[in-house]
Amino acid sequence: MTACEAFNTLTPPVKIIATDIDTNVLEVAANGVYAADRLDKMSAERVRRFFLKGKGGNEGMVRIRKELRDMVTFEQLNLLSAQWPISGPFDVIFCRNVMIYFDKPTQAKILDRFAPLMRRDGLLFAGHSENFLNITDTFSLISKTVYELNHRSAKSKSQG
Repeated sequence: MTACEAFNTLTPPVKIIATDIDTNVLEVAANGVYAADRLDKMSAERVRRFFLKGKGGNEGMVRIRKELRDMVTFEQLNLLSAQWPISGPFDVIFCRNVMIYFDKPTQAKILDRFAPLMRRDGLLFAGHSENFLNITDTFSLISKTVYELNHRSAKSKSQG
């Protein structure tokens, strides 16, 4: 929705890869069907613009518009797997409220695996409970939950 608003179109030049370890979560997200009351905090204008209201047996439900669903590819991803079903380059990685479940060495390994997937000016968004300072020099904190790639560090790690 944010990309649509930023580009002022329902078909912005954006591709999103959404990942989770849980296939059930991915299935729900891919369907894009939700109880309408889950959108109570969203403005009526946004709901009107980005969702279709259910009728008949689907009354009380909403479905995200096809244009938005088509921007997103859903993939199962276990961050601890040897191989990931994704490849970059990515402008942005959102990895929010996931890393808190891993110890610091595992966090460092995952962050170092993100680096070669990112564009040179790419950003990593973390959750408010996550802090990667003193874990790896691959990323630098630029805002409360936003990190940028350290190019020299990332380059040396991808070559080594």
